[in-house]
Amino acid sequence: MFKKEFRIKSSTPLKGADQKKLKSTICKCFNLTNETLDEFLNHKQLSLLKVITYTNDIIKIYCAQEVALVFDHKGKYYPTLFMVWSFPHIVPRLILHEDLKSKINDSAQLSIKDITSINNDHLLIQLPVDQCVSICTNSCEKIIAIGYLIIDGNTIKDHEKNKDICLKVLHFHKDELFKSNMINIIPDVILMMERSFKNAPEVKDDLPNQLEENQTVIEKMDELLMTCSLKALKYCIKKEMLPILASTFYKKYVMSFCPEGIELDIKKTSFKKLSTFLQLLDVEHIIKFNVGSNGIAEITQVNHSNSKFQEINMEENPELKENNDQYTTPVKEIYIVTPGLQPIFSEFLCRKGDELPLSSIRRYVTEYIKKYELQDKADPSIVNTNDVLKKILSQRKDKSSITFKDLIEEVTKLMHRTEISVLNTDTKKNLKKKINNIEMTVNNRSGNKKVTLVNNLELYGVDVLKFSKECQHGVAASTTINDIPNAQNRQVQIQGSQVPFVYKLLTDQYKIPVKFIRGHETYIKKQKK
Repeated sequence: MFKKEFRIKSSTPLKGADQKKLKSTICKCFNLTNETLDEFLNHKQLSLLKVITYTNDIIKIYCAQEVALVFDHKGKYYPTLFMVWSFPHIVPRLILHEDLKSKINDSAQLSIKDITSINNDHLLIQLPVDQCVSICTNSCEKIIAIGYLIIDGNTIKDHEKNKDICLKVLHFHKDELFKSNMINIIPDVILMMERSFKNAPEVKDDLPNQLEENQTVIEKMDELLMTCSLKALKYCIKKEMLPILASTFYKKYVMSFCPEGIELDIKKTSFKKLSTFLQLLDVEHIIKFNVGSNGIAEITQVNHSNSKFQEINMEENPELKENNDQYTTPVKEIYIVTPGLQPIFSEFLCRKGDELPLSSIRRYVTEYIKKYELQDKADPSIVNTNDVLKKILSQRKDKSSITFKDLIEEVTKLMHRTEISVLNTDTKKNLKKKINNIEMTVNNRSGNKKVTLVNNLELYGVDVLKFSKECQHGVAASTTINDIPNAQNRQVQIQGSQVPFVYKLLTDQYKIPVKFIRGHETYIKKQKK
């Protein structure tokens, strides 16, 4: 089908709903879990490429940043070689004689005799008509073609010497699709995969196991959602706070009870929607949940006498009662891939301009070190550099080896850094830019009186009204909120030199990292002395 050059009719980026639909279809067709596919795609932009083949057929090709993943032929999805190299188990694999390799490239169809030249009986018994299969040869473990059966496996097995056509090849190694949408886009990745290709496991019906694993994940997520919600209702929601918006309750309170390192995702639960879960709590008489005529969902009452609350142990997290309004880290650091780092990140489908958090950078660098076996055997913390890393570390004197920590620092230095402000208020959207630091200054007023000025608090989701009251009670001094001309954020003014108190309040209660605070340096040093 892609034997000769094809013409591109259109190329369209997929929107959010279309991307979800495509992912769901891929998982269903190829027995992949949502988590596995999401980790593989890593938030890449998916697009639909419509092409016209040399036979004038219109084929839909779905790509992740121009790399072909699957294609639609007559309403059925087939994986590309890149996809089956990444997940060899997703389709059955037939083994053919090496001499048939040229026949695949020339005629794009195989006879019953070709298929049965090597014993594939254990596979053929299970295969129906139109079954998608991958093909490799007896001399090479690498999958070289994708096709489908036009005769069921039992018939093929019973007519071993028949020369009737039984398999049509749609996509093969080094055809035009492979050249234009794989090897030309990510050459280093493709070459590496060709070198390190491993045997796929034998075809077996592992769908029940996968369904069981999926069910376990859903049950664990349901349990986590229930536990976090009950803790939030018990320790955070007071009578005077009701009614409270369902979205506010979930984002500000439920999410804060999620254990560190675990992500709570309502879409991965059996409820799928927050309103469905809150309706269950209403039925169990834990809360009263109401959706108004205007569509606004609210929690109007909490029944603290419900037996479910007795199961929540206060000792699990004793700090929660003391600090109900916990703040999550308000800023996420994002790094942008630069051309100099392409040799490393291109192996993980990352391209110039992609945004990566520090955790992803660490993971990719770790995987790169493991793939090329660069970890020092005597000292695991040392990385022995190859030619790619030596080029990246060109400014260092010793390029032959480096510690893992220093390697991460060198990599991040070469990347453009930006920040995303994850605001704790419900009225503002996330900001994605270089964010100004919180600045503290002490100014002199008439009569040698001093005042402390704090700027840019609202950028970090700090409620200035609440913050000024905390300062007022904490240091027993008057506070004022100033509107500064041509400034997007209001300024908090505190009577006296109160930098140490403000610094402690921001770092301890509001969990703002020290690197985003300026003006405290000299005052904190004096206090330590």
